[in-house]
Amino acid sequence: MNTPSNEDIPRKVAASQGFHWVVEGFRLYRKTPLLLSAAFGVLFGIVMALGLIPVVGASLSELASPLMVAGFMAAYRMLDDGQELELPHFLAGVQGPLIPLMAVGAVQLLGALLIGQVMFGMGFDPQAVMEAAKRGDATPQEMQAILNQSMPAMLTGLVLFTPLIMATWFAPALILFGGARAATALGVSLRAVARNWAAMIVHAMTLGLLLVLASLVPMLLGLLVAMPILFGSLYASYQAIFAVWADDAPAPDNVASL
Repeated sequence: MNTPSNEDIPRKVAASQGFHWVVEGFRLYRKTPLLLSAAFGVLFGIVMALGLIPVVGASLSELASPLMVAGFMAAYRMLDDGQELELPHFLAGVQGPLIPLMAVGAVQLLGALLIGQVMFGMGFDPQAVMEAAKRGDATPQEMQAILNQSMPAMLTGLVLFTPLIMATWFAPALILFGGARAATALGVSLRAVARNWAAMIVHAMTLGLLLVLASLVPMLLGLLVAMPILFGSLYASYQAIFAVWADDAPAPDNVASL
């Protein structure tokens, strides 16, 4: 296969690639499953622990999440290159482009807060929905009324969250591997996902099935396998769409740091 030129970045790939990315993530995971699962357990535990800090916990957790993603991207790059993986490799985000990665987390946080305010303004009350579901004694008419009130806000939230997820999906890898600044990485990620919408839908459906299967395993043990595979598939999708950078060629001018 010919190496794509800089003008081909981000590349457009076939829809079937969305499934193959998950297969590739599983192949990489099998190289050192115990370490990858243990690393996810530790890092996810840290992120969740940050969320328990009063007042600022949720913000700290959101700011730290791109650092965890970057750590797994670095780990999978090491495995893909045939090198030995160790726990310190998962700290690549902290040891490297810390500020740009946290800026991506800040965008996620602010975006989620703004979208939440829009949904609340439309009458969405998640507490009422949860309480009705927990009680189990709500009549079908009551549940229908709650859903009728919540559905417009939920659909609006879905529409607004979609571009936010698109913009942040590849951003940590673009910052870590491509040296892009946060704003540049967000824009390029948005364009890459939009250009490969068919493959991304197949990818999301495959990951959804994987997570459903993982949820059947008790004590959250399934997630210790499924989530590292998810990160591996994210790395594989980055490699496929940003193949020039994957080959350590210079980043295109329109994607490099501003």
